[in-house]
Amino acid sequence: MKNLLLLVAFLLFTAAECSKKKYRFPADATIEMSKTGCYGRCPIYDIKIDGKGNVFFSGKRFVNKEGERKKQLSAEATNNLFKAFIDSNFWNFEDEYTENVSDLPTTYLSLSNGGKSKKVTDYYGAPDALKRLEKLVENVANSDGWVRGGVNQ
Repeated sequence: MKNLLLLVAFLLFTAAECSKKKYRFPADATIEMSKTGCYGRCPIYDIKIDGKGNVFFSGKRFVNKEGERKKQLSAEATNNLFKAFIDSNFWNFEDEYTENVSDLPTTYLSLSNGGKSKKVTDYYGAPDALKRLEKLVENVANSDGWVRGGVNQ
């Protein structure tokens, strides 16, 4: 019986250690996005995702869920999101994309990883690769209906 208990304890410990190793990015790695308002009803919110899949959302105005929200992403989803940022060469985007137009929301997108940080401002004219990253982060918030009521809506 004692050996069985030791075996179960060992297996539980091993499973816990293996699950920790699934996240390939450190806890202090972060992806953050802030959306500002416009003259209309543009969603205003902040979202932060760390390398261990912790998601922090702050809905401010014109979102489905105002206030603070939190959830946990799977290791696979977290790794894929961070990998998309790395694969896009996020560090090589311009610091700001803007034009002399009015009534658009601004998106601030940032990545911190491995001692490097970069923040990109997107008001107008950002490349498709940056827009795809914004959409990936937006989908994290939409998956629980925080912004628009669900990913399929």
